[in-house]
Amino acid sequence: MRLKSQISEYFRIDKELIIIFLLVAITGVIFFFVSTQRAFLNFFYLPVLIGAYFFGRRYATHSAVLSIIMISVIAYVYPSSFAFSSDEELYKWLDIVTWGGFLFITGYCMGLLFEKKEQAKKEIKNTYRGIIEMLSLIIDSVDKQTQNHSYRVSVIAEMIAKEMGCHEAEVENIRIAALLHDIGKIGVSAEILHKIGKLSEEERERIKSHTTLGADVLEPVGGRVLQLLPLILHHHENYDGKGYHGLIGEGIPLGARIIAVADVYDALTTDRPYRTGLSPLQARKEIVTNSGTHFDPDVVKVFDSIFHKLDSELPLLPTKLEF
Repeated sequence: MRLKSQISEYFRIDKELIIIFLLVAITGVIFFFVSTQRAFLNFFYLPVLIGAYFFGRRYATHSAVLSIIMISVIAYVYPSSFAFSSDEELYKWLDIVTWGGFLFITGYCMGLLFEKKEQAKKEIKNTYRGIIEMLSLIIDSVDKQTQNHSYRVSVIAEMIAKEMGCHEAEVENIRIAALLHDIGKIGVSAEILHKIGKLSEEERERIKSHTTLGADVLEPVGGRVLQLLPLILHHHENYDGKGYHGLIGEGIPLGARIIAVADVYDALTTDRPYRTGLSPLQARKEIVTNSGTHFDPDVVKVFDSIFHKLDSELPLLPTKLEF
């Protein structure tokens, strides 16, 4: 098995490197057929800079080396292509060496800058993820009866979003919004959250305000977090328009419609102070029964199709949040 893996790795196609080499080859073909070839040498900076900007130092330097080799071969095989006289042969090669040196240094330096930029982005992303993880743990600590609820909702919502064909960035937004969907409960008193008896109208309104409170808490953060606000604000909307804010059907953000199904399913299967949780099959039946009224029928259809995966994909107590 190990030998097979090593062979596969050896013959693995480096698609990015092929792209860079093709760019160099295309530039070389154009170079060969233009009349002012010495002036056209500067066009080889194009594949080098593209390699540096999109792929980093390795690809930029490979592009530069390939360009230098290609020009050296052309200069040797077709010496007249550079319009030098025979007594200027030394100057021709000095020109090529100087040009090649600058090309290689440019590729290396630009690739290095790209890698430093990517490292900075990675550090910012890790910080962002750490903050999200911390907030999610704080949210779950507010209500001990629903510990890890946010995590489980995020797992289910992510599965639905992927199955619905959402692109990667949207899936990530839905997953993170699901982790933070109950952050507004931090502003609701523990007495109301843990109350066993029937809630008064005022207490019910206080519970309903957690979606608005959540959006208000996160809005000052700005940046990418702003994309999460509609999903958090509207995850308690009903498909028929009878939810918290009265949005209806397709007017509810898709991510909020997905989180709504995941949220209710996990809530139904979790024990609460005032009731025992339903079995997964019973909760599934409730979700399907309320399709078209409480939930988006398309989301319910996808949820129903992945239901059999939930037992294996949904751990009860995660040791670490995954991003």
